[in-house]
Amino acid sequence: RGVPRAARCLSLFRWELEDLAREQLAGMPPPVQLALSDFMDAVVIVDPAEYQRRPDEPERPLRTLPFGQAGLVTFLVYEPDDLVLITRVIWTG
Repeated sequence: RGVPRAARCLSLFRWELEDLAREQLAGMPPPVQLALSDFMDAVVIVDPAEYQRRPDEPERPLRTLPFGQAGLVTFLVYEPDDLVLITRVIWTG
């Protein structure tokens, strides 16, 4: 009874910006910053190592994914600490 077993052992990841990524993001317009924040919130709600991973894409802790209309974000998934560390943010828009 109560919370299902799978939900009881669920742990959420958190995301943080590495210094270089923080500097890159600071120079971007507020809508881009919001788009990245929304995207990363979605990444950590699910399994960040699997989020938007293509079936033929190998598993690896360092991932680069598109976000927003013209962005790329690179992040490291560090499972022991439930951490997703953003290492680089690129906006071409």
